[in-house]
Amino acid sequence: MTYPSSLAKGGTVEWFHIAGHDGYLKVSFPDIPWETLRKTEGWAALQHHALLHSTFTMTPPPSGTGINTFTPVLVAEVRQASFFAIVPEPIPTDFTPTWHNGNIYNLLNSPIQLLPLPSSPSLESPTLYHIFVSGDYEIRLFGDPEDVENQETPVQRLEIRLDVLQEERLIAPQSQLDVVPDFVDGWVLSKDGALGIGMMALHSWWAVIGVESTTRGVQLELMEPRFRLAPLQTRVLPLRLRQTARYRGHSISISVIFQRNGSYPIEIKDDTMVVNFTIPVAQKQRWDKGGETYKATYHLESTPSYFMVKAPRHCNPDSPALLALHGAGVEAESTFWTGSIRAQNSSWIIFPTGRTSWGFDWHGPSSVYAWGALDAFRETLAGQREWKHCSIGDPRVLLIGHSNGGQGVWYHASRFPDRTIAAVAAAAYIKSQQYVPLSLSHGAHFTDIRLRMILESSLQPDDNDLFLSNLGSTPILAIHGGGDRNVPTWHTRELMSTLRSWYPNADARYHEVDDAPHWWDRVLSSNSVQDFIDNTLSRRHSKYPSNFTLTTLVPEENGSMHGFQIVEVARTGALARLRVQYSGNSVAVSTVNTRQFSLDLGKWGNISSITIDMQEVSFIRSPLSTLWFTRDKRSWRILERPQQVRVSGPMNRILATSQSLTIVTPQSDFYLHSALRIAHNSLSYLRIDSRIVSDEEAFQLFRQGLLDCSNLVILGGADNLFGQAILAKFPSVIKFIEGGWIIRGQRFDEPGQGIVFLHPHPICSTSLALFVSGTEISGFERALRLIPLRTGVGVPEWIITSNAADSMGAGGLLGAGYWGPDWEWNESLSWLAV
Repeated sequence: MTYPSSLAKGGTVEWFHIAGHDGYLKVSFPDIPWETLRKTEGWAALQHHALLHSTFTMTPPPSGTGINTFTPVLVAEVRQASFFAIVPEPIPTDFTPTWHNGNIYNLLNSPIQLLPLPSSPSLESPTLYHIFVSGDYEIRLFGDPEDVENQETPVQRLEIRLDVLQEERLIAPQSQLDVVPDFVDGWVLSKDGALGIGMMALHSWWAVIGVESTTRGVQLELMEPRFRLAPLQTRVLPLRLRQTARYRGHSISISVIFQRNGSYPIEIKDDTMVVNFTIPVAQKQRWDKGGETYKATYHLESTPSYFMVKAPRHCNPDSPALLALHGAGVEAESTFWTGSIRAQNSSWIIFPTGRTSWGFDWHGPSSVYAWGALDAFRETLAGQREWKHCSIGDPRVLLIGHSNGGQGVWYHASRFPDRTIAAVAAAAYIKSQQYVPLSLSHGAHFTDIRLRMILESSLQPDDNDLFLSNLGSTPILAIHGGGDRNVPTWHTRELMSTLRSWYPNADARYHEVDDAPHWWDRVLSSNSVQDFIDNTLSRRHSKYPSNFTLTTLVPEENGSMHGFQIVEVARTGALARLRVQYSGNSVAVSTVNTRQFSLDLGKWGNISSITIDMQEVSFIRSPLSTLWFTRDKRSWRILERPQQVRVSGPMNRILATSQSLTIVTPQSDFYLHSALRIAHNSLSYLRIDSRIVSDEEAFQLFRQGLLDCSNLVILGGADNLFGQAILAKFPSVIKFIEGGWIIRGQRFDEPGQGIVFLHPHPICSTSLALFVSGTEISGFERALRLIPLRTGVGVPEWIITSNAADSMGAGGLLGAGYWGPDWEWNESLSWLAV
């Protein structure tokens, strides 16, 4: 049997056999004319999707063992593949495969992936199963084959291992997920004693009801009062460590008390048990000479995270810090990375994690962690008497990064200009769509232009080039190797060209090193880099320009520029701008797509006149010195306090949370297993913790006023009691019915259809709810795969898919769009296939 392919000679491909070794596979297609394709289409032609198929056999326990049931749990390790599915043999005609996310980034220290088999194996004879694997060749993952493989043919290097879970403990430690700070002179290097213990539950629900330490001088307390593990779930237990005295030991003994609150197939005498953990800790001396590196931790709300710091040679509380952003696949604690930047004379260097080594490319969820690390370390130093002399007084930073981290420098500097003193960006790319163009997208052949516009608009928050207007006053040093074969040198040249189109006299310089590769030893530690750092930190106070433009798309992901900040856009999903002209004591502002903005008068001295869109707005200076402006129809007025603003999309905003996700499921195994997949994926890719609760439990918490502000993922439609209660109190354009939903009179109840949409959180204006539903199992599966876990995936605030998406990609969508300012229908940014 053959299948159509535009890459192959003759336009078709067919199955062929490859052999692996010890779980490793090299997948390539040498008959494809890659060299010819590359000549016209570049890297885009090399990116391709492959489907792999194999089988495996489950052998039953030996006879006579007395085992009456055989329900093994699989341990799957699938690296550098996007999805995989286990399918029974024979394959039922109506079978819907469950697609599990693979570890496509080959992330280290990931949670173990556990999954039940799609059907129980036989107790009497071997049982055959199929495994299907989605292999996707991406330049960012595998590199240019000419460099990596010394050939034109791209090669996917995959690792696929399946085993049966042999773990017999009810709670199993997962030490690869532990979050443990260093101790410095006997004191924990953490703002709030943040400590995390990785653990996995088997077969039953377990709640943590207490914790204690037998280590002298150490006290522990729970950070989350309702911490609970679902069967087969892995989580990181957040703890707060308090010291009553210095501690110089090399491990901490912790006893965690669990209570069973679910069924378990083996009878146990007591519903409570104690599990002991021994956590190694590193003891280090206090910084004296400078250049020492340490691991620090903090709680972002209740989620423990680590970051690295490098001490200055001399302490000076007036000196700002350097915030160093690592490249894709680089661990923040790697000595390769922490050693790549010189120790500074009086500035700390902070190396945040971005959540994982890939994270969200330093955008959205990763950005929250980067700024959180800075703020936490400033509090850590200020809060310890022995360290106050070495504190960081200035909340601003000098940003520095390489590759994906260089791109992250452009991102942070242009989104948070008032927090950025200067920026050093090496080997950066502009955005994912220009790293490898989407011009060969299969789905584009079937997609209406209005739908394409909406999908592409959801990628705009990641487009660094759109926000370069915000860098008119920021000193920038951009560096790129002239022989870079990983990120083409064109990217930095184009960034500089675009910036100078906004500001011809921008304080930006570009250093291109002839024939240098993507990385070289002194890329961030050369004399020219250090001279730039020293010079900009010594003159970090500058006058504001006479005119500038502030660009914003998602207000929650953008800070202020010269005291101006866009708080609310008029049309979600579209760019908003403030063009500011300053002369004498007068400021004139012209707006684009802006509904509300603020101005910090403390940054502007003696302003006496403000004109907005040619309308003079009178004001009186208040002690708070911040003015909020809002537009009513065609006129502007000043507010006494900022108006409540809804959190806007795109859909990946559900991941920009500082708390755990709360996944709400109807009470069925199908929905529980779906929730476990979401929990595993978010923990693996972004270190986002998830709590799983039933719809009835969530409904009771809601009624009793005990629901917290964590973002919600609500599975199901009319069958989810909690979801229906939210929609009854806060109505949506989408109305669930039995077996489907209705939007503006159009009914969706055909097999294979799925929907995902954002909705306001029922009690917190700064949080979100995400509904995931389908007309039946296959539709729900398609909807589940639309939850964005990586950058470069265009999903707006609501989207409807169908079974046609399997062959037509985005052309199989039935609707997509953004909501209006008050969550109403947005005609200009919505599309339905009617």
